[in-house]
Amino acid sequence: MYVDGTYDSFVLEVRLLGRLEAEARGTLLPAPAHPQGLTLLAWLALHPGEHSRGPVAALLWPGVPHANARTSLRSAAWALRRALGPDERLVLSGRETIGLRCRTDLQVFERHLAAGEPGAALTLCRGPLLAGFDEHAWVLAARAAHAKRVAAARALSTAR
Repeated sequence: MYVDGTYDSFVLEVRLLGRLEAEARGTLLPAPAHPQGLTLLAWLALHPGEHSRGPVAALLWPGVPHANARTSLRSAAWALRRALGPDERLVLSGRETIGLRCRTDLQVFERHLAAGEPGAALTLCRGPLLAGFDEHAWVLAARAAHAKRVAAARALSTAR
């Protein structure tokens, strides 16, 4: 697969626009075995970079004691690494941080918009952002922001 002009066979592709899907080495990945594994994947893909474990655990396990939430985060990260198989190193997991090396369709959508290609951006939209994750406030906020970007892309596309 070509990413930024170079071949990288170890890129994790995460589709956030529509139903959550992840693909590595051309193979669709199974859902992580942990109940919150997909939620962790979604949050990490939506928020590139490394993050302090404490706030991530508190966000994904609200109302759970801090130590228990961090234990749950550790278990979910382990399940995500197992689902990635030989590409488990794409989960950036330090003692105090967690992240994910991936490329998302949302990033590509934004690049198309920045390049003045709203039609190309709109072709990536397979449904609402993270369809099926309706119980999470952070998803609903990101979905609302993305819906505005889609509306702007449609207006630009129609104007041409």
